[in-house]
Amino acid sequence: MASYDNAYSRFIALAKIVLPLAALGLLSTLFLISRGPGTGDDLPYAQVDVDELLREQRIGAPNYAGVTRDGTAIALRADTARPDPATPGRTAADHVRARLDMPDGSHADIAAERGIVDSDAEIALLEGSARIDTSTGYRVRAETLSSALGKTEVLAEGPVEADGPPGRIEAGAMRLSTDPGNEDRYVLVFKDGVKLVYDPEN
Repeated sequence: MASYDNAYSRFIALAKIVLPLAALGLLSTLFLISRGPGTGDDLPYAQVDVDELLREQRIGAPNYAGVTRDGTAIALRADTARPDPATPGRTAADHVRARLDMPDGSHADIAAERGIVDSDAEIALLEGSARIDTSTGYRVRAETLSSALGKTEVLAEGPVEADGPPGRIEAGAMRLSTDPGNEDRYVLVFKDGVKLVYDPEN
């Protein structure tokens, strides 16, 4: 009986050593077989054109804020902007949005697909589905707009379409600026072949 207990004890002691070593060997074999030497081809990396980045500097989500000489606050922002290396002070921008807050309490929101801001000439040229929404209820659409940065003046030279309190308006040009007869007021003027489709409900 004592010899049986000794044999069993020796078996248990041996199993405590052999079994963990066998398990360790199996795990090592699994890792070595399942994963061969990597080539690096499966590593994710960004498709970036380094030459293009060096050649074309970009600014993400730029903001411009200022006040005109007549007191209108201008806030202009875009998705991206690219300084023009050939013309200092000139910047091209994509998806441009601007806000004009006039001293009389009225405001205008402007948007366009792209634009060029020339800080030296104090002007922003906007093009591509340009539009203006005013607090007085007008929604103006034009292919191009120019907005002065030093004074309150937004011009649309070319076909203009608008919806407003009187109805639907078509014109050859549009101007948002101070009222020549009263510098404290701001007016939206349509000119050059104005056509108004009157809406009596408005």
